[in-house]
Amino acid sequence: MSKKIMLAVVVILILSLIATLGIFSGCKGQAAEESLGSPVEVVDGEENIVKLAAHARKIIVLAQSALEIIDGLGAMELVVEVDNWSVMMAEPLAEGFEGAGDVYGLNIERIAELNPDILITITGGPEDDYQKVRELGIEIYRVIDVKGIEGVYDEIANISKIIGLEDKGKELVSELKKGVDKIYNQVKDLSDEQKPRVFYEVWNDPLMSAGADTFIDDLIEKSGGINIVAEDNLTGWPEYSVETLIEKNPDIIIAPMSLVADPSVIMEDERFSSIDAVTGGKVYVVPDNPISRPNQNLIKALQMFAKAIHPEIFGKFEVIE
Repeated sequence: MSKKIMLAVVVILILSLIATLGIFSGCKGQAAEESLGSPVEVVDGEENIVKLAAHARKIIVLAQSALEIIDGLGAMELVVEVDNWSVMMAEPLAEGFEGAGDVYGLNIERIAELNPDILITITGGPEDDYQKVRELGIEIYRVIDVKGIEGVYDEIANISKIIGLEDKGKELVSELKKGVDKIYNQVKDLSDEQKPRVFYEVWNDPLMSAGADTFIDDLIEKSGGINIVAEDNLTGWPEYSVETLIEKNPDIIIAPMSLVADPSVIMEDERFSSIDAVTGGKVYVVPDNPISRPNQNLIKALQMFAKAIHPEIFGKFEVIE
């Protein structure tokens, strides 16, 4: 082979190598850019559009319902701080955290120190402190004010999108829907005469309950019951007179453990002594978390409601923690 040909071959090889390195370099740069994640946009519980340049990698969570969703998605490693109340109550998911505030006020110094990508909190709360968080350049997502089970599906979808685990979010929603449908499909064709009339006691003095357009109302309906408060076209969390309760005479009374330790508290209340639910021994007490924190754990609440309302279909009532 002549020197000229050899030189030409060497030059071609060198140029090919340079081109190949350039391609690899470009691919590496593109991969690095893609690893940052795509821009995220969701609508929160106050109809605010929340935007992130990429999926959140550091999150402060001040809403217990959202914290349990993140745990259900297997992403607790992204949580850098939680709310004070969860720490104070020694909740399992709050172990090892100090607390960054609550509905009464935020620890701005702690939040600034951690510099999260996003703060997930409840609706309402300390607006002045939220403004300070925004001034730090930190996005705020307020959880959805869930009116029914469908809202839980939306919440899981939003949070999974924020942290870039949409596929896991879809799996979690799908599993939850299957559980809900399994119960609802067994009672949806019952006539009103076959549906027990239910009173959910939110508070005892003054007496308060859950009306239409609430998470509790949807649980009662999906369990095959009739919410006597919604039946009166009351919405939200209204006061409800003892006189009206006696007049409506529910078949079943359900209350959370935070209100009464066990059914005997209601059964022995003289105000309720003539009500069918009391005389028939159909008073049930359920754990607070699956009732008050709308997330994938609501299936436990639905199972308990179903057993309380239709034991002939779902079996004897039992507490499900």
